[in-house]
Amino acid sequence: MAAADNIFKILFFMQSLAFITFLINSYQNPSVPPKRQRISDTCECQGSGAGEVASNTIGRSVNQTHGSLSNCSLADVKMRPGVVMLTTTNLGFMDMTLNMLESIKRTGVCVNTTIVAEDKKCYQYLSKRAEGDPAVRVVLTNLGETTSKEILRTQRRQYYALFNKRQEYFLGLLERGYEVLFTDADTFWFRDPFPYFKGDFDMSMIDPRSPYPTRSERAHYCAGFAYFKPTKVTIQFVKAWIQEMRNNDKAKKLVADQSVMNYLLHEDKPVHVNVQPLDTNIFPWGPKFYELLAKKANYPTVVMHAASIRGRAAKVAKFKSSNMWLVNITISDIK
Repeated sequence: MAAADNIFKILFFMQSLAFITFLINSYQNPSVPPKRQRISDTCECQGSGAGEVASNTIGRSVNQTHGSLSNCSLADVKMRPGVVMLTTTNLGFMDMTLNMLESIKRTGVCVNTTIVAEDKKCYQYLSKRAEGDPAVRVVLTNLGETTSKEILRTQRRQYYALFNKRQEYFLGLLERGYEVLFTDADTFWFRDPFPYFKGDFDMSMIDPRSPYPTRSERAHYCAGFAYFKPTKVTIQFVKAWIQEMRNNDKAKKLVADQSVMNYLLHEDKPVHVNVQPLDTNIFPWGPKFYELLAKKANYPTVVMHAASIRGRAAKVAKFKSSNMWLVNITISDIK
């Protein structure tokens, strides 16, 4: 039994290493967009020095090519070095993902962006849409693909399987010194959020339960829009977070990654984390945003996260009601 466990751990480590290697290589050679490929193939396809040679061959015009999804050039992306934005999606949530990308595009924000596609159909569609975009990379997960359909919260095992591996995606980047903004696909960007991630902290998120900017005993942070700095504390915490979720999985416990994160933060395990809260008046979650909208409150929203609005259809309906639905596409069109 122990031997079988060891073999499983080795295989899991090799899968994770392949994914991390892809992300690291992508951002070490940002001068040319990498091939859209499966994560499991990346160790064989990446060649040392390839990005530098291609850059010299193609010439200066590449720097001014603007991507269709981001409207950013390579020169624009290089203005924000050392930062990676990550998001994950499957085909059942593709229209919401495209809406988020369009909102980012309209803010004029340019940042190295990696989209982890959780199923093959999603990967194939997004790869075509992102072809030639200097700011956007699409990769296919190798940590277990999901269904192409919308996964409901009532489908607890599938739902948690989709979200409980997100930390594996950015740990390798943190370990190499990159700052990581993780954003769920059900966000809408009104303005550039990056100026709010300045200062001395480990992680930055919203806390709907504590009075801003106090961190109280009732604090319960949202992992769906979170900024991670590559501090020793952050890396130590994320490793413990991942390990705790593995332990739960091994014990057949279905626990959301956000619940695990808040438990560890509350208990200061394995270390106290300096969390910089985001002002929920300008980084509101779904219900609060629409409450402020109804009151015509004079708060200049930066990013809204449609958390607590249950289900894709309900999120889309809310976005449309406030003129925040920017794409003319449906899931049936994509299929």
